[in-house]
Amino acid sequence: MEVLFNEQDIVDSICIYIALKERIEPQQVEVDLEFHPSLGFAASTLALGRTARLHEQDIIDAVAVYLQDYHQFVANHLQVNLSFSEKNGFTSSIQVFE
Repeated sequence: MEVLFNEQDIVDSICIYIALKERIEPQQVEVDLEFHPSLGFAASTLALGRTARLHEQDIIDAVAVYLQDYHQFVANHLQVNLSFSEKNGFTSSIQVFE
């Protein structure tokens, strides 16, 4: 099975991930996604006046946590692949293994 995420789904996942860590509401988190051809994916977050930098693995973890906590997927059974294109922006393809 494959699950596809658009940019907003990825941002929502990061908001929830940071909110869980900071014990705040997801609406209190702002996210800016970034892609650098030589460095890969990253995200800058702002929550309660504090900034945090997430690297590619953190974003992958955020997507897995979201799918686990909100849709009852088993995080260890997910393979999350991030991608970026000028046409589609940030997207993610998640393979679900049994």
